Amino acid sequence: SSTMQLPPREAVVSTQSTGIDNPEFESEMALLRRYGPNVSEQLLGQLVRAFGELRAMSDSGTFLYPYSTRELVNIVKHLQAYPEDGVTAALCNVLDFEQQDGDIWDTIVSIFHKNGVPFGAKPVTDIAQR
Repeated sequence: SSTMQLPPREAVVSTQSTGIDNPEFESEMALLRRYGPNVSEQLLGQLVRAFGELRAMSDSGTFLYPYSTRELVNIVKHLQAYPEDGVTAALCNVLDFEQQDGDIWDTIVSIFHKNGVPFGAKPVTDIAQR
């Protein structure tokens, strides 16, 4: 039977992950315009600013989840593909898990409101029953 040889301690590579910074405002806007050419410039800006606040709260430890450009792109793609769904449905599609914690959900909704995003506070299940 063969035994597995482990490398010397000095040769073990760290598995610590390194975060990648989110793009600057204008770079993120340019990216989102590609995914949502029919989404208003005003709404794109409001979403980028709101996500900037969510990220700052994540960086400060208020939120554990680091809201990334990937979530923002998915929201804009939803708005582009299904404009009749509206902003609330697009946001709930991506942020649905946060509804599990009422305090976090209320904070998220207030951040979007503060940035001018017309985001309803109703759970996604209420929206689907319209």
